[in-house]
Amino acid sequence: MIKNSFYLEVNRDAILHNIEVLRKWKKKDIIPVIKANAYGHGAVEMAKTCLQAGITQVAVARYEEARHILEDSYFQRLSETVPFQILVFETMGDDSVIKAFPRIDMAINSLEDLKEALEHGISPKRMHVKIDLSFGRNGIEEKDFKYLIREIQEKNIFLKGIFSHLFASSYEDGLLCIELFSTLLSQIGREHFERIHLQNSASTYNYDCDIVTDIRVGMLNYGLQEPGYFHEDLQQAFSLKGRVDSIRAGKDMKYLAYERKEELGVEEVKWIAKIKIGYADGFGKQNENTNCLIHRKEYRIVEITMDNSFLEVDERVKVGDEVILFYNAAKVKQETGKQVYEHLTGLTERLPRKWIGEMK
Repeated sequence: MIKNSFYLEVNRDAILHNIEVLRKWKKKDIIPVIKANAYGHGAVEMAKTCLQAGITQVAVARYEEARHILEDSYFQRLSETVPFQILVFETMGDDSVIKAFPRIDMAINSLEDLKEALEHGISPKRMHVKIDLSFGRNGIEEKDFKYLIREIQEKNIFLKGIFSHLFASSYEDGLLCIELFSTLLSQIGREHFERIHLQNSASTYNYDCDIVTDIRVGMLNYGLQEPGYFHEDLQQAFSLKGRVDSIRAGKDMKYLAYERKEELGVEEVKWIAKIKIGYADGFGKQNENTNCLIHRKEYRIVEITMDNSFLEVDERVKVGDEVILFYNAAKVKQETGKQVYEHLTGLTERLPRKWIGEMK
């Protein structure tokens, strides 16, 4: 690691632990969502970790994410006999890419998707039918349910899966969504689907769904939890850390980065520390006037530039001391107005990911 640089440390053992906690908690298998570079943690390593955990199906949002994973040398060497598929949520519009990557499964987001895939010879065993429960996202709408039922039953199609995105503004609305999905499933015949998945991370807390075979969760795999919900056995897998790169005496400075000291309210500050992380790394200016942690003590982040950030510190802080950012997920939301996973998914590739824990 370059001297005093910042990096996102990811604990593989914590993720393996979380997957097992989720399995035991809901008594279902898991389809981990590893989109957005595995919520900022690193998609390729996350995919490897899922395989280590015995996961046979993961999900991403876009084809480019799946391709990035599957073109890694680890997956290029993976035996064809090892079951591992990546479901792409968004319609790709080019069935040739499905044929080019046998480990990619496709979401059927419309009747047109289904017709075209069947016409082009894509195996239904690589298709997950997405149902739109009136959220305005992807999926087959309720007005098309009759055609869907007839198409599957008359052609006796057996598909890899059927799913939706269960997230409602109220608990009662969520129950209605489950009822609608369950009714459709019974009308088609659940025997036509290998995997049935409805719940995301938030609805995993709110509902138990006997009809599903899997829970499809993103943030919970990484130990990230929504405000208002908490599972005490889940472990946060990331730590954003680096070291103090330099310290300057405040009295010797007229400006701090590009602004006058008095404009930043630091004219009386004795010591200013610089750290090597900035908004080009995805550490945005909304983090100004929040806190970092050094020696278990909070210090204010005064200024964030493209490549560096500046801290108001005291005599106890020395060059080379470890600095931890985003150390309290609840506080991140309170101070910045953004969930910690919104920050993590914005971290750029310039910021290294360092996975710890043995890959077996």
